[in-house]
Amino acid sequence: MNEDDDVVTWHHGLVARWWANFNVAGPEIEFFRPFVEAGQPALDVACGAGRLLVPWVESSLDVDGVDASADMVAACRDAARKVGRNPGLHVQPVHRLDLARRYGAIVMCGAFGLGGSRDDDREGLRRMFAHLRPGGRLAIDYEVENLDEQWPRPTPSSTPDAGPPPPSERRLGSDGFEYALRHRVIEVDRTSRSMVRELKAWQWQAGALVGHEAYRLLINVWTPAEIVGALAEAGFEDIHVVGGYHGGEPTGHERFLVYLARHP
Repeated sequence: MNEDDDVVTWHHGLVARWWANFNVAGPEIEFFRPFVEAGQPALDVACGAGRLLVPWVESSLDVDGVDASADMVAACRDAARKVGRNPGLHVQPVHRLDLARRYGAIVMCGAFGLGGSRDDDREGLRRMFAHLRPGGRLAIDYEVENLDEQWPRPTPSSTPDAGPPPPSERRLGSDGFEYALRHRVIEVDRTSRSMVRELKAWQWQAGALVGHEAYRLLINVWTPAEIVGALAEAGFEDIHVVGGYHGGEPTGHERFLVYLARHP
């Protein structure tokens, strides 16, 4: 169950354990590192199981983390302790962000537009703005979507469940369990420019199925111009869009764009 009833995400339970076991690398870690180094103390919003945060704190950077999922935060705390660190970690959705500390940099990786309404997304930007020191910088990424040509179609709800994935689709985690995931689009709302994806997760121990869970993720689809406008409305200045994760001008072939902005 989600900690916040109006946040619809799949980052809980077995899915959080999958993230902790397998989602541990990526170019984002080093791409965002300079923003964190220059803006300490920094905040990792939607820190998840600590994919970015743990390598940063391991190298003695001053970084706090916040996530809407208590399961993700627990996994992040465990991972940080394994490298001898105890960062400040909090369970809050971004649109209700309310921390005592103020930061020189805030990074939000892979989480904008997830879980709530478009108004929640805008409020999240305002909350992050309020948590930055004057001159502080925000860096967020967002996947490029083509609404008109590539809008996904829902998988019919009447499609029968094929059952647990076969051994060939399972992955062995460092915790000794095997895991598998399957996801599908189950709702599309072109009017609100949102979709809902369903994710099913399975867990095995010694070949025996010991866990099966299903979650939904609400996704709001934003255009680059809309994100830039929302950042400006939240009070940010010096807004730039760069290609992810090379940092240069967008070429039009990137899967992700990165939005950089500054608190006045």
